[in-house]
Amino acid sequence: MLLHALVQAKKKLDFNLHAMHVHHGLSPNADSWADFCAKTCLAYQVPLEVIKVKVEKNAGLGLEAAAREARYQALFAVNADFIALAHHQDDQAETLLLQLLRGAGLKGLSAMAAQDENRRLLRPLLDIPRAEIETYAKAAKLTWIEDESNLDISTVTTVAMK
Repeated sequence: MLLHALVQAKKKLDFNLHAMHVHHGLSPNADSWADFCAKTCLAYQVPLEVIKVKVEKNAGLGLEAAAREARYQALFAVNADFIALAHHQDDQAETLLLQLLRGAGLKGLSAMAAQDENRRLLRPLLDIPRAEIETYAKAAKLTWIEDESNLDISTVTTVAMK
């Protein structure tokens, strides 16, 4: 959805658009996800860079946090004015809930910013609920991949139980 929206915006605004897929290699579907990204970017005529990262599984952070750290390292290494991320309103709520459960301070409770100038991050979908994004995507006949790890609530349950 984010790539679709940026391609539409590029038709009216003058900016360079490149896509990046961070390949964590954690899912048995990881290679097919990279292939899907390549086909989608080819259809949109958007250059794609697939970056394979090594996730430190024993860094004491937990798998999700270690994957996030590896992903952000790859993103911040890119020479770009801004990096657009597809976080949506449901992600924001999840982040806030996890921060509350972890006992985060005020900074942690502020969750994600729609625009983070210091880190060059833009999150244009942050105020939009996932259901609304899916409704639009279906109406526009977009295709996407569901990450099976998003269906695994054991990490949330584990955090809640501590």
